Amino acid sequence: MPNRIIKESICRSEEIDSLSWFEEVLFYRLIVTCDDFGRYDGRAKIIKGSCFPLKDITEKDIDKALGRLSAVGLVRVYEAQGRPYLQLVTWADHQRIRNQKSKYPGFSEDCELLTFDSKGQQIKTSDNKCVRNPIQSESKSESETNTNICSEQTVAAEPPVIGIMMNTGEEYPITQSYVLELAELYPAVDIMQELRAMKGWCDANPRKRKTAGGMKRFINAWISKVQNRGGTPGYTQSYNQTAGGSKVEQFAQGAREWANG
Repeated sequence: MPNRIIKESICRSEEIDSLSWFEEVLFYRLIVTCDDFGRYDGRAKIIKGSCFPLKDITEKDIDKALGRLSAVGLVRVYEAQGRPYLQLVTWADHQRIRNQKSKYPGFSEDCELLTFDSKGQQIKTSDNKCVRNPIQSESKSESETNTNICSEQTVAAEPPVIGIMMNTGEEYPITQSYVLELAELYPAVDIMQELRAMKGWCDANPRKRKTAGGMKRFINAWISKVQNRGGTPGYTQSYNQTAGGSKVEQFAQGAREWANG
């Protein structure tokens, strides 16, 4: 297990100060137990065995303390594929990420976020859960009967043409619409070529990967530098308007061809 970093600013943290001694100790022990992405198994039995192997701590103590850590915003607790996991929220701001892939699934829209009140008690909510459709036909097959309202109401998202690895170990999806938007902003740049370069750079530099919130800023800064240096050599010639259609239309066709292999 790699060494972990604890900064002196933790002594002045209001979130840390609001914790009990046991809750604070659990937080520190999770720091040295989580994987390289700040994630770990969310089951109290597993946490007890890893973080307190020599202490007489109950699983109920673990659950309550974990709930408090979640309530103050230090830990995110969620269920993925029917099993609980946890993520230390500010992990990427303080720790070095060395591994390419996490040992545990990250939080996504397919997961159920578990929420807790100020006392660490889990708040029961059905907002994130799918419910059975009460008007389903009795004649449908069993697989069709298991279809729920959530899946019926889901609007198909635009498929990504490329993904760039984030600091969470998940890929940030780049859609064709966003590629076309960049093509209009930076007409002298081969956008797909630069996106592939960014993907390779982030794969090779895990410690410098970006957050989801900072990814577009990273992309625009990268492409802006290429544009300011005169753009991609030979790119404007290959997308000459005399070849038929506008640059954007030709770029769209190029992006579709690249996405389809």
